[in-house]
Amino acid sequence: MKKNTKLLALLCAAVLLFSGCSSGTAPESAESTTAATTQSAPDQTQAFETPASETQAPAAERDVTVDFVVVGAGAGGLQAATEAASLGKSVVLLEKTERAGGSSALCEGFFWSAGAKLNEETGIGYDVQKMTDYLISCAAGNANDALLENLCEVSGSVMDQMVEGGVRFLKDRSTSSGGPDASLTVFIGEQAGYGIVQDMVAIAEKQAVDIRYESKAVDLIYEDGKVKGVTVEDADGVYHIYADTTILATGGFLRNEKLMNEYMPEWYYEQPFCGAGSTGDGHEMAMKLGAHMIGYSNGGVWSFDGQNGFHMEGGMAPCFCFFLTNIEGERFCNEYMGTLKNDLIVQQSDRKAYCFMDSASPYVSFMEEAVEKGLAHKADTLEELCEIYGIPVDTFMNTVAGYNQAKSEGRDDPDFGVANDYMVSMTEAPYYATYFDPSLTTNNLMGLACDEYCRLLDADNQPIPGLYGCGELIIGSVVGNGNYPSCGTCLASGIYGGAIAVRHACGQFQ
Repeated sequence: MKKNTKLLALLCAAVLLFSGCSSGTAPESAESTTAATTQSAPDQTQAFETPASETQAPAAERDVTVDFVVVGAGAGGLQAATEAASLGKSVVLLEKTERAGGSSALCEGFFWSAGAKLNEETGIGYDVQKMTDYLISCAAGNANDALLENLCEVSGSVMDQMVEGGVRFLKDRSTSSGGPDASLTVFIGEQAGYGIVQDMVAIAEKQAVDIRYESKAVDLIYEDGKVKGVTVEDADGVYHIYADTTILATGGFLRNEKLMNEYMPEWYYEQPFCGAGSTGDGHEMAMKLGAHMIGYSNGGVWSFDGQNGFHMEGGMAPCFCFFLTNIEGERFCNEYMGTLKNDLIVQQSDRKAYCFMDSASPYVSFMEEAVEKGLAHKADTLEELCEIYGIPVDTFMNTVAGYNQAKSEGRDDPDFGVANDYMVSMTEAPYYATYFDPSLTTNNLMGLACDEYCRLLDADNQPIPGLYGCGELIIGSVVGNGNYPSCGTCLASGIYGGAIAVRHACGQFQ
């Protein structure tokens, strides 16, 4: 039972992929790794529509010059702007919508740190070296290891600043990492992501950050081989903000049909369940200068007829099933995978996984609840369940027979490498079945390549002068397409990345 409890924490997180900046979902993680998908864009100048800056004459009298301009007022952008202001720099924070927060405000508020005072006080989390080693191990060479080292190095000081400034985290409760190491626990923000964002907005306002809502950056100002600010469009027209340093914190691209179709075709038709601002604005602007994508995959929440399964009574049932097939009745993955399991599921013929359990499972109560709510089925034979879902009986029963034989003989799963101790019983009636449909996407795990200081890289992997990124925009450089390491990784890396960008630009992080 102790082992199964550990597996529960792992898989419950694995099938969701909450990254701390997902939209109201639970965590996901752990996965076998492959080489990171990197796509360069040496010349994409003609790939996008002509920006408003080229069709309207900017009002010169509205132009301003500052030390920093930060685009996007999610958690990463808020931290970057606050960090710059705290160092005495002039900064404008642009937000194209009417409020701050983005997808960060919709998440569960999971958040990791290392070496902070709150870590020491509560015993939650790892020390800096252990967290660094863990993140690098999970990325398995698919991300930027030097960036991971820097994220961990600054995490303690940034967390201390946040708490001292008024960001509230629970001290008496934490959550499992949801990653490969179940011993890692992470913080939970009071009032979840919404509370963290509101507290960060209050801190930014105290620092007199110039936050401009309903102000969209439509193009980068690029002169003499350097980014020198952005062109902005608001209700009164178009103007320029000139800045020594530009930081893009514009989130993901789940709501950008062109980028999704080009870079995430398997997920193109799924429903985005994230902030309305995840339209890839920063990606498009930076890619004109040669910035390119790294990593792969998305965060996804399973659904029942389009409804968020995580928030439904009985909707957790798929998380507790460790025997999966496709509609053809064949297994297609290691059931203990995490992030990339969703990628495999959407490649199946009907984009679903069928989840089975027998009565020997310690999680039968979850299936009984799902049956009661009409989200699962119960039958005396597996054949009956196959008929309910339209799965070919002969093929399915052959699949079960091969699996059961390996289990009974003490052999590991010959098809997908599940250790024998982790293989489940599929022999005791009654049986249960439900399905897993990862059709609500929450966040991208592909993003723009950056260096260890969050400088965006061009097609030759050289820093684009004057241009930094943080948050989901660069998440591919944090996780690549390796094991998703921990709940709160997107949120934490976004905030820490904002601090790294500012500190490096100010000469404090070399």
